[in-house]
Amino acid sequence: MMSVSESQQSTAIAMELMQSVGMEITIFAITLALAAAFHGVGTPFRKKSCSVPTSPKSTQAKRGGASGRTSSQCNKVPVNQSHGLAQTEPHTHCPTVSTSNGLCKKIKAIVDHASWRQDSDALAIYAEMKTNGEHTDIKDCLVGGKKSPADVYGVLVQCAGRLGRPDLVAGLLDDMVSARIDRSLGFYESTMKMLAAKKCYKEALSVCSQLEADGLEPSPVTLSCLINFAVESGESDRAICFFNRLASTGKPSIRAYMTILRVYSRRSDWSKSLALLRDMQERQGLIDSLVLNMVLATGVAAGQLDAAMAVLKEFSQMKIADVISCNTVMKGFAQQKQVDKAIKLLDEICEMGLKPNAITFNTAMDAAVRSAHVADAWRVLARMRDAGLAPDKFTCTTLMKGLQNGATSEQLTMILDLLRNVTADCDSALCGVLFRTVIEAAAQVNEPSLTARAVAQMREQRVMLSTQDYQRLLQVLLRQGEAQPRRAVRQVAHAEGMRPVRAC
Repeated sequence: MMSVSESQQSTAIAMELMQSVGMEITIFAITLALAAAFHGVGTPFRKKSCSVPTSPKSTQAKRGGASGRTSSQCNKVPVNQSHGLAQTEPHTHCPTVSTSNGLCKKIKAIVDHASWRQDSDALAIYAEMKTNGEHTDIKDCLVGGKKSPADVYGVLVQCAGRLGRPDLVAGLLDDMVSARIDRSLGFYESTMKMLAAKKCYKEALSVCSQLEADGLEPSPVTLSCLINFAVESGESDRAICFFNRLASTGKPSIRAYMTILRVYSRRSDWSKSLALLRDMQERQGLIDSLVLNMVLATGVAAGQLDAAMAVLKEFSQMKIADVISCNTVMKGFAQQKQVDKAIKLLDEICEMGLKPNAITFNTAMDAAVRSAHVADAWRVLARMRDAGLAPDKFTCTTLMKGLQNGATSEQLTMILDLLRNVTADCDSALCGVLFRTVIEAAAQVNEPSLTARAVAQMREQRVMLSTQDYQRLLQVLLRQGEAQPRRAVRQVAHAEGMRPVRAC
């Protein structure tokens, strides 16, 4: 018989063995349960996909011993087959899914090429899609995607712009219309902005026409831009229409006002220019000398000198008019040969708190010469010098126009003095004309000394006569028939390096 200790030891060994076997049984049971669970969940997904079966034997078992088919043959299973996956879910939808996936890949390629600035590649892919008739399915392909159909076309528009192909934009818009793809105001405005950057103003106006056809209304900022587009395209009436629409929404910008004022200036439309100026006053717009001068120039061009003068006085009291404003009206008086009003304006400029410049005095001289009041022109010259202003080439040319009506020796002497300082700013042709005119005038007053001085000064200042001017001067001097003019002719010929022509 075993002792008690041996019995206890056997019992402990038996219990330890039972615990070890129980643990292994438990692990085995859990493994079987998990395998069954995963097997049950995976089966439906394998039935719905066209993937390769896990094992041909299992497929045969499920189809009653029939020969197994791989996933590449799933499209060949008859729809009316009475067993397996073909009965519950026919595989005829697989080509459609493939086509849709292919279109989505092309769209993604377009976006990617555009982001990499491979614009020609992006447009080439779209051209292929259009040839195949796939572009009409873009809207359906992108349902629920991050990119909208309008985004894709926006990318294509930017590609066309970067490639310098704005002519493609109209076709892209037509494709969007035919595919019933919505076009937002932002889409249209970004398209017009791109076209304007390429100076394609007519194309931008065409986009605006499509925008309006869609029932959209341009924003005030866009309307302001459209005014400029229309002017650049030569569509002045449309520019005015855009401006009126802009004015109905609020106060137009100073740039918009200036653009329309230029339109009225080209038309010499004084009444509308003045009305626009008054509109700016009512809206408390910023009226500066640039705006005023453009309105005054329109009045001068339209021959409305008295009205323009009244506006000048009005805005001079507001300290808006400047000397250019005065010169603008002065030019009108000169063109209309109204020397009295020109000289009166010259007197009033100082009363306005303004300082006349050389242009002011030259324009007043021009008014006097045009009116055949040469003496007034010389008096204006004296006032110009008293004001501390130096005569310039325009002063000389203006005064010489008056020599046609006769000149005195004193006047010719003054002109020769002026020529010493202004010929540096004149080209050779103008210098030759100025000296030729003085010599001709000196010959008319029979002042050989003046003629000799003019020739000597011309040589000193290295003024060269053209062949035509030389021949003309030669004939004038030869007609005098005196020895002194003949010597002057030889001096001119020597200065010019020409051989004198013998008198007949």
